[in-house]
Amino acid sequence: MPKEINILVLEDDAESQSAIQMMMDGEGWKVRIIGDVDEAMQELARGTWALVVANLSLADLSSPLFQILKELAQAPPVEDGKSRVRVLFIVPLGDATQAIPVLETSRLPYAMKPYQFNDFMEKVNDLLLQAQFVTKTARERGFAFEKQERATSGKKAKNTAAASSMFASRDEYYYTEEELAEYEREIEEQKKKKKLTDRPL
Repeated sequence: MPKEINILVLEDDAESQSAIQMMMDGEGWKVRIIGDVDEAMQELARGTWALVVANLSLADLSSPLFQILKELAQAPPVEDGKSRVRVLFIVPLGDATQAIPVLETSRLPYAMKPYQFNDFMEKVNDLLLQAQFVTKTARERGFAFEKQERATSGKKAKNTAAASSMFASRDEYYYTEEELAEYEREIEEQKKKKKLTDRPL
């Protein structure tokens, strides 16, 4: 009998919440989405999760929540014959320069946001495979969302279109170091302009 797969998603963006919910519901996984740090801490303490998907906009690198999730992510996927919760960190593009070196140094799994659908779901599946919650690789099993897209022959249902708007194409997903640096400069310029406009007269 296959194991029940319960997934906790820590995400405070409504569009992302509905997109992830739809993708994971299609796989038959039970999803709980939380946009509040305190509630997330409570759920981690009392829930039995196969996977936690944590956006760094909530679990930032200096927070106690990040430290807890880091320890969970670094634990063995299976211990004493029992599966352990896996963790996938989500990195918003604006945080990439700061966050990615930390995650890679600690060997923590992550995906970028905006998501590239295949990359995101493959990483989710790989983590579930590590902990023996699933028995097939992403390529072997395929995903319900992709099957639905093929079945509609390019004419997406409204709910599918809404969900996929959060997921970048492969070309949109990959960024060079120069592109990331340029993006960071743009963010800094926007922050400076905002400080000037917010300054009291």
